Amino acid sequence: MDKRIMVLLAVSLFILAGCKEESVTIAGAKPFIGGTDAIEFEFIEGSPPPEVYDGGSYPFEVTLNIENQGEYDVPADKINVKLAGFYPLEFDDPEDDIELATSISKPPEEDLKKSYIDSEGNTITGTITYLTFNGFNFHSSLSANNEYKIRANVCYEYGTIAQADMCVLDDLTKTKDEVCKITEKKTVYSSSAPIQIENFEESVAGTDKIAFSFEIVHRGSGAVSNKDAAIDCSGETIDKNKVWVKVGNDLANLECSGLSGGTSDGTTNPTGTEQTGSTTLYGGKRMIRCTQDLSALEGDFEKKVNIEVVYDYKEHKETTVLVKHTTP
Repeated sequence: MDKRIMVLLAVSLFILAGCKEESVTIAGAKPFIGGTDAIEFEFIEGSPPPEVYDGGSYPFEVTLNIENQGEYDVPADKINVKLAGFYPLEFDDPEDDIELATSISKPPEEDLKKSYIDSEGNTITGTITYLTFNGFNFHSSLSANNEYKIRANVCYEYGTIAQADMCVLDDLTKTKDEVCKITEKKTVYSSSAPIQIENFEESVAGTDKIAFSFEIVHRGSGAVSNKDAAIDCSGETIDKNKVWVKVGNDLANLECSGLSGGTSDGTTNPTGTEQTGSTTLYGGKRMIRCTQDLSALEGDFEKKVNIEVVYDYKEHKETTVLVKHTTP
């Protein structure tokens, strides 16, 4: 066979093998969809209508499309939607049995299941649902056309799941033939949510101790508060900019600083395999530092560090309705 043909065949086989290997690596290495999406919502077209009439002659409804585009389940009792921006008594339909002022705040009728990547690498979309508010009808009389704002405040509990590999070595001074490196910045995978886990780094902290740190960063546009902070979209949130954090790696003698009110003191988690507590984000960020004692461990290996951050989240969107006055 011509030598040139043999060279071309060899190169082609090499390229094909490389392409095949790359596709397999990508499909198997992505644990999360990633990004900053969470609960997405919109007013559906025509509900509310762009314009109505006064005098109680034009009943209408307000409907939201709600979708969980992030990677965290939201039970129906952990989300609330409240309409605001208008005086309810002006829009209260006298023909409706339910007073509008008491029915403009409610949860969806179903749990909002998360989006996720299945075992084959396919992206599975989260729950899509609709929430309708009935009983709107502007019954007063206007002297001229007026535009009214309708704001949808959506408050819900959400969470971020992240993971990174921590390196463990028998000899922390080893510089050759190690199965992994300790002193370096690690890749951290974070689920789709408005709060992200970033800048995971590991280092040597002593003869038989390593340390790792990571940053909690708010990348969304909503308001963050501590989970179970009685947030219901009715007023100001409490425990602003606080989040609940859980760090674990299934190894004993794990300690983390920067957390309070949880197991970080070791009293309820004596083996130290998991650390929990709340922390405050300053300027939308907070660094958490942990140490791992290796004196009871043997071997060289990588171990997953699992991080979960849970918080209440509040967002809003607005639309307008033009109320036209009827000719007397």
